[in-house]
Amino acid sequence: MIKLTYWILKCKSCGKEWKLLVSYPLDKEFQQLYHYCPHCKKNAFHEIIKYVEE
Repeated sequence: MIKLTYWILKCKSCGKEWKLLVSYPLDKEFQQLYHYCPHCKKNAFHEIIKYVEE
């Protein structure tokens, strides 16, 4: 069975939470991530909320 792994990020610009589909250990390397937000349609800093395995 294949597990789906992703990170929950929260955009510091618009406040929306969304899934980033990567398994890289973000929390070990970064406190926040600068990434494109699909909700506010711009690059912004994101808070790393949690890692999820389904």
